[in-house]
Amino acid sequence: MLLRELDQTPDFIFDLENLLKLLVKEYNNKGATAKLSYAFLNQKLQNSSMYGSINRRIIDAAKEKSDVLDNLIKSYDDASITLNTKKDSPEDSEAPQPDLEKTDQGISKTTQQAASRAAQSGLD
Repeated sequence: MLLRELDQTPDFIFDLENLLKLLVKEYNNKGATAKLSYAFLNQKLQNSSMYGSINRRIIDAAKEKSDVLDNLIKSYDDASITLNTKKDSPEDSEAPQPDLEKTDQGISKTTQQAASRAAQSGLD
């Protein structure tokens, strides 16, 4: 299948980015992995526009033109696309770390805690 010229316009890439952003948000809310078939994506795109079928070659070409798509798409093959969702994010497997910028005392509080632990261990 040849790539249709329409499927490589900035409008197509913008529409694809927006669709994938919405899907990432939806799957994040569900706490689920987003592995989507091209048939599913074709249906979603054709419901909202006049684009042709989406496939791996179109994704290859679109990703070359869009850093946003690079960040949204975790992986893809000939059958499906897997999106970057919170469920698949490696940082979710680690214990949550406090946001030091949002604490009242920030770094100084962390430093005080470390000093206190060191003193209790006899390392001061």
